[in-house]
Amino acid sequence: MQLQSTDPNLQTFWHVCGLDKDDERVMRAVRGYIQPLIPRLTDAFYEILATDPQTAPLIEGRVAQLKRTHIAWLESLFNGDYGAAFISRQRQIGAVHVRAKIPPTFVAASMSFLRGALPDVLAANVADKDGAKAATGTLLRLLDLCQFLIDRSYDGTLSDGLMNNLGISPALLARLQTAGKKF
Repeated sequence: MQLQSTDPNLQTFWHVCGLDKDDERVMRAVRGYIQPLIPRLTDAFYEILATDPQTAPLIEGRVAQLKRTHIAWLESLFNGDYGAAFISRQRQIGAVHVRAKIPPTFVAASMSFLRGALPDVLAANVADKDGAKAATGTLLRLLDLCQFLIDRSYDGTLSDGLMNNLGISPALLARLQTAGKKF
């Protein structure tokens, strides 16, 4: 799997993350075990969202449609194709979340739920324990990649707003984002 991107931050993330051709094969190998379980996992996820006072209003009246979208997205993680179309789709998801004014906390909490739930699902349902272990590592890296790409939509909105409204240059904004507080 070769990353085709001129984005230096994405290149660094990809390099450090370590996704490769073997990860594509691993995810395709476990797809048949996991796909039938995704709707149940999605149901559990949306039950939790419905009980939280901040997320419940965001999903009210749209749960069925949101579940279909979530299931399709989860299934895409097991397709073994993480090229340009996959990356573009994660960015689109981020843009939709920003337009819908879904706070970034929602994305982080969602990914955390999946990082906690999916390794157990893989361990319990993939017969080959080495395959389940390999798939868990790949899946966790994919979830991190998805969160990185989705979160960047929020960064762009915040950065653009600061630069436009306050007259901050991109270089100054980058320095401000990395300025450490002295204790």
